[in-house]
Amino acid sequence: MPDSVLAAKPDRMYYDLLRIKASNNLYEPQKDSTIFRIVDFFERYGDKERLCQAYYYQGKYYVQHNDAPQALKCFQEALDMSDDNTPLAFKSKIYSQSGTIFLDQNLFDEALAMYRRSFQCDSILGDTVNMAHGLRDMAQIYRHLEKNDSCGILLNQAYTLSEGSDNIFLKRTIVLSLVSSYLAEDKVNEAYRLYSNNLMEVEEMIQSPTYASAVMIYDKLGKSDSVYKYCNKIMSVGTPSAKQLALENLIDYYSVRGDLSKVRLLLKKYKDMSDTVRVMNTSETVMQMHSLYNYNLREKENTRLKFEAKEKSFMFVLVAMALGLLCALMFYQRERGKKNYMRIKFMHEHLEQLYKSSCRQYKVSLDLKEKEIAGLMKKIDYLNGGSIEDKEKMRVYDMLRNRIRTNQKLTDKMWEDILLIIDRIYPGLRVKLMGAYGLDKEEFKISVLVKLDLLNMEIATLVCKTPGAVTQKRAAIYKKIFKEKGSSKDFDTYIKSL
Repeated sequence: MPDSVLAAKPDRMYYDLLRIKASNNLYEPQKDSTIFRIVDFFERYGDKERLCQAYYYQGKYYVQHNDAPQALKCFQEALDMSDDNTPLAFKSKIYSQSGTIFLDQNLFDEALAMYRRSFQCDSILGDTVNMAHGLRDMAQIYRHLEKNDSCGILLNQAYTLSEGSDNIFLKRTIVLSLVSSYLAEDKVNEAYRLYSNNLMEVEEMIQSPTYASAVMIYDKLGKSDSVYKYCNKIMSVGTPSAKQLALENLIDYYSVRGDLSKVRLLLKKYKDMSDTVRVMNTSETVMQMHSLYNYNLREKENTRLKFEAKEKSFMFVLVAMALGLLCALMFYQRERGKKNYMRIKFMHEHLEQLYKSSCRQYKVSLDLKEKEIAGLMKKIDYLNGGSIEDKEKMRVYDMLRNRIRTNQKLTDKMWEDILLIIDRIYPGLRVKLMGAYGLDKEEFKISVLVKLDLLNMEIATLVCKTPGAVTQKRAAIYKKIFKEKGSSKDFDTYIKSL
């Protein structure tokens, strides 16, 4: 557009705002800080409608830069600027974005409230596509809250709406959520039916979770060749977490077939991928804690400002009432002297009680916020530092990893060091297993390695036995403990629960 057409600054700023809006509709990130100039201008210029839009896209800018508290602040300012003339579709987007930020911070109640308001706007408009989106998002929260019945109801409603839409991608994302829900409830046949009818071919951006679901379905159905097929697909297009799942299944696949060289290669990849996932999860958790910490600081400041405003208003009312009472006292002094005085004194004492009660409520509110912030700081310190027990456990893992890497069993001295650390980390474990259940030293060592979550192949290396012998030994220990037949997996589940 020629500069001559944009000679007036309001037109130029509105043109820039439209460009940002167009880029957003194409899912393109904001490349610079133009939105800040637009917000600053419309704040001074006084165009309410355009300022409301500018606040929303400023919030989107903060979302792209992982600044959750500032994004929420901008979205709230956009909502504050909205009125009855603001399009419901625009309000729905603001509520939905706010809900997603709250969900990312694990603030489930706040996220659910935002998603419900977004769904109400879409329902009034009759927008079935966004209604399906909203139902799917609310179902996601119920799944986090482990309310599987509510989750399933909403997902089925969303699926019904999506069937009447031409948006195939939306339908597939809802089906994928339904498949995950069925797997969580161990409804494998229902999950397989939905998967085979709808998800055999999917878009690139949802291939990783789709293939991961396929691996879990075929694993539960005992179809190892299909598991192998989709594991290899995940290794090409999957996220680190999905690749970790694929490597676990590939290790089992080759272990059953006795291909030890392939197992060793995959074990190395699995260790590297596990380290990558662990670093990613730790970084995301620390970022989430910092965002939540900043959010609580902002809420604390809002509480303080609200109290100050309430206190000023209360004092104004108190002064006004006192003046009014004083005038009444002077007017009625001769005729109702003592009676009016007692009534005024009673009202004054009542007002003082109200004031003190308000102060106590404010102090309680501040104390709660301080405790929340202190708790978050401890969690951040824990994530950045780690306890002595965690450090000792990592030392044990390093020792075991070195022996596995060199394909060597543990020496007696190493076992002494490991068992001493285990006694500190899990006090009472040795007494229960060797004393109460009568396990011998070799059986106790295998139990310790299972407790440390090592793979069957790794345990076999460390105790110098074949994987098959270790599997049989785990089942035998289970029978020794419970006096009944059980599998090696039953033994693992019990030991890890101690």
